[in-house]
Amino acid sequence: MRIYLDSNAGARLRPAAAHAMAEFFRAESAHGNPASIHRAGQRARRELERARAAVAALIEAPPRALVFTSGGTEANNLAVIGAARAASRRRIITSTIEHSSLLAPVAELEQRGFEIIRVAPDGDGVIDADAVAEQIDTDTALVTLGLANAEVGTIQEVAPIAAAARRCGACFHLDAAQAAGRIPVVVDRLGCDLMTLSAHKLGGPPGIGALYVRPGTILAPLILGGPQETGLRAGTPNLPGAVGFGCAAEEALRSLDAESRQLDALSRTLLRRLREGIPGLRLNGPMERRLPNTLNLTFPDVLGETLLMALDLEGVEVSMGSACAAGAVEPSHVLIAMGRSTDAARSSLRLSLDWSTTAEEVGRAAEIITRVWRRVAACEPRHEVRP
Repeated sequence: MRIYLDSNAGARLRPAAAHAMAEFFRAESAHGNPASIHRAGQRARRELERARAAVAALIEAPPRALVFTSGGTEANNLAVIGAARAASRRRIITSTIEHSSLLAPVAELEQRGFEIIRVAPDGDGVIDADAVAEQIDTDTALVTLGLANAEVGTIQEVAPIAAAARRCGACFHLDAAQAAGRIPVVVDRLGCDLMTLSAHKLGGPPGIGALYVRPGTILAPLILGGPQETGLRAGTPNLPGAVGFGCAAEEALRSLDAESRQLDALSRTLLRRLREGIPGLRLNGPMERRLPNTLNLTFPDVLGETLLMALDLEGVEVSMGSACAAGAVEPSHVLIAMGRSTDAARSSLRLSLDWSTTAEEVGRAAEIITRVWRRVAACEPRHEVRP
């Protein structure tokens, strides 16, 4: 039995979403283009709008405010570059612990002459909302932050940021790809103008996401060539992906409270069991204000990549939570920004559960991880982990 604990990279597909997509492919509307005016096209259009409404309901947004994209990365790029291109202002505020799909477009805008303010977190990955709010002024075009961090699971407090952005007329974007479907997410309560969603984080298919655009918010499109998605994203939409996304969003919303409680209980059990067997194990991030499915752990006396590969051979799939480039695993920029040493970052793994994780899997994973850690720590050259 393989145990999958890398759901922040991509959760397992919900059976209802798989069934909905299979039914779609069998239906007469499967070949229709939603932009066509004949019957097949209109059937396809109804499927697309039904999916849009289901995804919008997950965040309590009006369906017309949702733009389908190819995933969270495109949605983040549309939010950041689209807002910057549409504004005359030249300041952008973000943090040092964001996903690469936010960091990269922000860096690109910096090359184009935008002023970039990057706020650092505390040791738990918490961004000081008041410190961000103080940086917002009448030259600020955009504030862009993750609602919940993908690597350590920290959930940010954003109310002061939303209020300051509103006062100064700045656009406020939240990347909620990891949060939506795992915790309650309501756009009006959060006060954001833009919000990124991703299907495969909540049990939908990969290759589709969405950007919530508050009515009245002006964006410049990145993909040109047609009027689709209210002119913000040209091209034929991924209709089967949208159908799967909509179904997964309905399932996630329906089960949100129960799944959140279950994931929290399972992750706490896993952490307790691992602490009992691994002296010096460290949780990165807060215990309470954290995604219920996410554990980022520093394992003493081992390299993370060595432990990861050994676990994979034993049937447990986890993540370094870091970027791979040119064949080398780099230490997590999130953990470094949180004040961890390079050694500690390189000795850390992310364990992330999803809607389908069972108590049996958690118990088995705790036993395997503890046993494999002992073996790797005993065999590996002494690797002292500085905090």
